[in-house]
Amino acid sequence: MKLLHLEETKSGEWQTVPINEEARKVLVRRIRLRDGVCPKTSWVFFHLTPALNTKVGDRVKNVRKAFSTACKRAGIDNFHINDLRHTFASWLVMEGVPLFEVSKLLRHASIQMTERYAHLAPDHLHDAVANLGFSAHFQHTEEWEQTGAY
Repeated sequence: MKLLHLEETKSGEWQTVPINEEARKVLVRRIRLRDGVCPKTSWVFFHLTPALNTKVGDRVKNVRKAFSTACKRAGIDNFHINDLRHTFASWLVMEGVPLFEVSKLLRHASIQMTERYAHLAPDHLHDAVANLGFSAHFQHTEEWEQTGAY
């Protein structure tokens, strides 16, 4: 498992989060870019060009603004950085990840906050019941085979 250690978080505490291989590759590419463009900076996400009150290598301080600018440049309308978080949660639920685990990954304070995604897993109850086979708990008899009754 790949882990990412976060120093500056919203809560002000250090956190460790799991990441998948694709996310790791993106971070490795950013580190290689940094090492080529501005090896003296310690930031993974930094300014590639000078901007108002910033120089090359300075950290991106306003992630929302940077994301909005990137979306505009890519021709993407009405998409915000929090939509990435929502998409992450939605995809996890659609892949069958239990809501409790999604809640932990999102760092929700309660499972109720995560339940808004439950509608995306309409088969989860059916799948749960399908895992339970009567043969594991009851002895089949000839009468059951013929009538379905014990």
